[in-house]
Amino acid sequence: MSAESLLVKTNTSVILTGETLYYQLYCLSKTNVFSDISEIAYVEVINDKKESVFKNKISLKNGIGSGDYFIPTILKTGNYKLIAYTNWMLNNSTNNFFEKDFTIINPFQENINMVIDSSYNKVDVSQDKAKNSSENILLSLDKEKYSKREKASLIIPKTLDRGNYFLNIRKIDHMSTNTNNETSNANINLNQEIKILPETRGEIITGYIIAKAANSSLDSKIVTLSVSGKNFIFKTSKTDRNGKFIFLIDKQTSTSDCYVQLSELDKENYTIVIDKNPSPDLSNLVFSKKTFISAKYLKAIQERSLATQVENVYFSQKKDSLIETDNNDFFFQPTEKKYNLDDFERFRTFKETIIEIVIELNFKDYNQVPSLYLRDIRYNITQSPEPCLVLVDGLQIQDINALLNYNTYQIESISVVDRPYCYGPKIFNGIVSVITKNKDFATIYNDKNVLKTTILRPEPAKVYFEPKYNTSSNLSRIPDYRYQLVWKPNIVFKNNDMTIPFYTSDISGDYQISLEGITETGKYVHFYKTFKTE
Repeated sequence: MSAESLLVKTNTSVILTGETLYYQLYCLSKTNVFSDISEIAYVEVINDKKESVFKNKISLKNGIGSGDYFIPTILKTGNYKLIAYTNWMLNNSTNNFFEKDFTIINPFQENINMVIDSSYNKVDVSQDKAKNSSENILLSLDKEKYSKREKASLIIPKTLDRGNYFLNIRKIDHMSTNTNNETSNANINLNQEIKILPETRGEIITGYIIAKAANSSLDSKIVTLSVSGKNFIFKTSKTDRNGKFIFLIDKQTSTSDCYVQLSELDKENYTIVIDKNPSPDLSNLVFSKKTFISAKYLKAIQERSLATQVENVYFSQKKDSLIETDNNDFFFQPTEKKYNLDDFERFRTFKETIIEIVIELNFKDYNQVPSLYLRDIRYNITQSPEPCLVLVDGLQIQDINALLNYNTYQIESISVVDRPYCYGPKIFNGIVSVITKNKDFATIYNDKNVLKTTILRPEPAKVYFEPKYNTSSNLSRIPDYRYQLVWKPNIVFKNNDMTIPFYTSDISGDYQISLEGITETGKYVHFYKTFKTE
């Protein structure tokens, strides 16, 4: 595998607390075409003390991803860096992460550390437009001026090169700083010694076990990981001779709580440790000590801050939509037999329910602990010496005493795989999967041998809010103080005419349309157009 790099583009380089920073990621090969190596990227915001104040994990599909960061009011005014990297990039000899400068302004902060630059020159929009007239040919609008809350139509002709683009439409406030630099992706090469594995098929979670007693074996121990919930994840791994294990998570969920445990009789003799995510060396980052903002901008900052506060008050009416993932199947499907308990007469306890309804199972002690076993209903005999794998909302339960008196009115279904099932390094003697109505059994389950931890999960894909005043009367009495009219990532263009509608807001002024992206041949392109709202 060759080296790769990241290119990150944002909606602005100057942002206020209370606003959202949007970003688009392109993972590129040495020839600047989309890289197919990594499926996971990391984005961090670094302050001038070289501390990470935000970290996000981004799913990459065919080298492309996107995300956002709501700027909290706890951040101080100053210069920040947005860095981005993949695990595979950390093996580069140089340029092992992307960096981009940007400025955060906190209007509520006293003693803002900014240099007041009185040499203020307003940008002439018409001159900007003329200078890039050759590029402007590509973008056209149905009008050049719009009223407030009027529908506009952006037309992108089929002459645009095939590729992946993002659309950014926001108010021009002429706010410029000295923080508009980003790293170059040229001359990337891998180190001869590869230390960090690439996340080529999903997220990698690693860790190790520690024996509490000397001379205890660390080798070939089965470790399981559960991300509990409606769309649960269950993974298995086997330790090496040093006790190290690795999990590959290839399923998207929004849950970050996970449960790790040894699936062994002597599990209480070991301690489980999860490794920290690898990260780049930030010691060589260089920050400007001052934030350069013209004194003429102070009024504009106040107006923009007021607009942001109004927008945040009505956040609940303007929520973004999460895109549901397609992969909702459990690992054992479709081999199971499912019992929806509402289809049967309800019994008070779990034990009674198994005995009376789930005919493939019976109870038997295993190592002096009550356990569930498969039985051959033809001969009424137990099929195997080891018990079944028991999952409740995806969490492995090795001591089912926690279930015996559980209120089955809280159970939605019980699924059974009534034969040996090979999953990862272990063959389980059948599977019992219990799904509760609230999908929250893990929150009440307590086992000292289960490590509960939090892992960083990829941000779910979103469709960002855009009002539609022609179809929604609910928004007619709600203020619309948007400076950011449109942020639309991951636009795939395939040489067809494309029309993108949008609505102006209650904020008058000049707006800029930016269409940026990477063509299929690896060329970065940027087109823009301006219009007015009166």
